[in-house]
Amino acid sequence: MNYIPEKYWSKVAQEIARRNNGNVIAGDDEPYYAYKRQQFLKVFNKINFRGKSVLELGSGPGGNLREVAQHQPARLVGVDLSRDMLQLAAQNLKNFPVELVKTNGSGIPLPDNSIDVVYSVTVLQHNTDFKMFRLYLEEMGRVAREKVILFERTEKVEQGDDLNMGRPVSTYAQILKKQGYQLVTTQYLPIHVSYYVCGTIRKLFNSKNRIEGEPLSKFSLFLEKATLPVTRLLDPFLILKKEVTKMEFQKTSV
Repeated sequence: MNYIPEKYWSKVAQEIARRNNGNVIAGDDEPYYAYKRQQFLKVFNKINFRGKSVLELGSGPGGNLREVAQHQPARLVGVDLSRDMLQLAAQNLKNFPVELVKTNGSGIPLPDNSIDVVYSVTVLQHNTDFKMFRLYLEEMGRVAREKVILFERTEKVEQGDDLNMGRPVSTYAQILKKQGYQLVTTQYLPIHVSYYVCGTIRKLFNSKNRIEGEPLSKFSLFLEKATLPVTRLLDPFLILKKEVTKMEFQKTSV
């Protein structure tokens, strides 16, 4: 497919808006992704955001920003390339003091060292063009004053498709090292049994032409609901060094 990020994620935003249920998952609305988000939030909400200036790259419909807002940051900024996503975030965050900024695809429109903590959640993995991936990772490092925290798909070797690319942790570390960052934490979400089982169900029982965000078949939703109570019990016993990985980088020089 011809993947144009802004156009693609604007279409996803329109699908999310059609749900009209306050859903904040920037993609498929299904039992597995709801479970995956629960596991993610257990790790995410342990980050110290209190009193910090915080920026999310690829803020989507605003679910993560809403979580950070409850930690009472000094400043909160969301950056996204989709105007539709920003409009959706504005609706979901109307009761929170958040700055929403559109990027035009050439960087983050903020000064150097202007934000304490800059993070992304499964965003850079969708920058499948390596030049764009490196640009935004470098931009995160430029804007951050203290930390860059990433929750991204990782793999032993670079692999993926037009929509989603897993890269080694070392790729992230090498790029940020040049900007004075050191990798201090690596943590893998315990979701791998559920990931493989639900992923297989999704592929087998839905159209190959279905784009992210569109409704799944009722049968695949039923199967996910039926299998998740079992797979979630097995997840802690199979933690692989891949898929959603927390990578925390500390700035060691300015």
